Amino acid sequence: MKRVLSEQTTEENLLTKLIFSVIFLLLFTISCSDQKVSNTQKTYLTPDIMCGTVQFSDGCSPKLDTLIAFGIALIHHMTYDDAEYTFNKVIELDKDCFWGYWGKAMTLIHPLWPDIPDEKTLNDGFALCQNALKLAETEKEKLYGAAVASFFEDGVNKTEPERLEAFRIGWKTASEQLPDDIEAKMFSVLSMLATVNPTDKSYKEQIEAGAICEEVMKIIPDHPAAFHYAIHAYDYPPLALNAIRVAREYYMLAPEVPHALHMPTHIFTRLGYWQESIDLNLRSAAAAWKMPVNGQISNHYFHALDYAVYAYLQLSQFEKAKEISDILDTLHGSFQPLPQIAYSLAAIPGRMALEYQNWTEAAHISLSHLNFPWEKFPQYEALIYYARGIGAGRIKNLEITKQSIQKLEELQKTFTDVESNRYWINQIEIQKKVVKAWELYTQNEMEKSLEMMIVAADLEDATEKNPVTPGTLLPAREMLGDLYMELNRPKDALIQYELSLKKNPNRFNSIFGAGRSAELIGDKKKTEYYYNQLLKLNNSSTRQQIVHAKSLATHI
Repeated sequence: MKRVLSEQTTEENLLTKLIFSVIFLLLFTISCSDQKVSNTQKTYLTPDIMCGTVQFSDGCSPKLDTLIAFGIALIHHMTYDDAEYTFNKVIELDKDCFWGYWGKAMTLIHPLWPDIPDEKTLNDGFALCQNALKLAETEKEKLYGAAVASFFEDGVNKTEPERLEAFRIGWKTASEQLPDDIEAKMFSVLSMLATVNPTDKSYKEQIEAGAICEEVMKIIPDHPAAFHYAIHAYDYPPLALNAIRVAREYYMLAPEVPHALHMPTHIFTRLGYWQESIDLNLRSAAAAWKMPVNGQISNHYFHALDYAVYAYLQLSQFEKAKEISDILDTLHGSFQPLPQIAYSLAAIPGRMALEYQNWTEAAHISLSHLNFPWEKFPQYEALIYYARGIGAGRIKNLEITKQSIQKLEELQKTFTDVESNRYWINQIEIQKKVVKAWELYTQNEMEKSLEMMIVAADLEDATEKNPVTPGTLLPAREMLGDLYMELNRPKDALIQYELSLKKNPNRFNSIFGAGRSAELIGDKKKTEYYYNQLLKLNNSSTRQQIVHAKSLATHI
């Protein structure tokens, strides 16, 4: 299937589409909180849209090959609901076609997403794989069938890491047996990225995966998986610059696919390119709003807006961030019960308060949308109590600080201590230590407070963020700098702010903290540098930090 950029898709028209999308978003912000998403609003993506090139011609018939290629492209874009719809169509048109059952089974596996399939999904996937394998005739079909079946075989008795490891081995085998098959190669890359060791700071496997993607781009310059998986491969602070070209081109391959519009902003966020992140996330949200799933608002809508809020706050555009926050607070209708939505609903209120250092507000935030199944997402509910604990610690409200730690402990204990839960257990452990540091600060135990925050910052630096988030509510290393400033130790604070900026470049509070601490120790060169960096983010805001920076910076 070939989908190439047409003459009409020029940079000018892309800009026009961007402006239209922003206008669309601004228009529906006025009214969407009073609307419910209806089933009739859903329009599934069809093969006539641009989505990049997947070459596929050995399926069940020329007509079905077009659908199969389109479905594979949608899987590569992680647009799973539309991919499932597409493969259902394949099954309807030919119930004896291997690729319909294979493709539908593949849509149930989300290797890089934080959702974990339930027992019904695992059983459904296993049944689909059995149907596919019965119909497999060619070597390719048998290898593809075995690869997807490896995830579901005895799946209910395995952990998610065990299922993903079996999936990786299955696709590695298929790729080795079919060395010229680009799709097998790309699914092997995807499964490789899903099983990397998050503590391996050599990034060996990610670099290898990125190199494979770049080789595929030389063969098929608009292959959706090559672009998408390259971004995931390089979505780490030391590697992000490797993906800047890919990030700036990927969305052009599929300008109507919400996730393709959003995905480049992972790299923009890593690099602190805030306006580029805002532009594409607004487009992604506008596209996702028009594509509800079974009458439910799409997870892509919330995910894009969370990233947009994060970027707006770094540019000191609080009112624009608040518009989005208010929309989500008052939004009616049913939401997909998925991690991206839970994370966004829990994180945005905390971000709004903490980034602007509204500590009292942070100390009193609470869960919204109480009809949402929060019991399924304790790791995201924890964000509420994390924000409360930080806010309470900063205003020295010992009662709320202690309550927050207790609640974090309760939520942490809901996870069984198995490998698939280890990441979230560790994340809540970091949160507990940060809040404990602020509790000790409240109790005037300053040295113990510093020791605890150092441990938290080191633990956080040793882990990688999950793709569900644009970043932690506040970096622990940045808060260590804040704590040093509270203790009148600006020289130590400057070191921490600069370390934080290496991992989280262009963050407003870290830049101001670095500038202010440099100012206090009399380092004029660094004072000027950091304050000018701050003014590049926004030199027209009346925010106190910007006014202060303007008064000291010599030029912009």
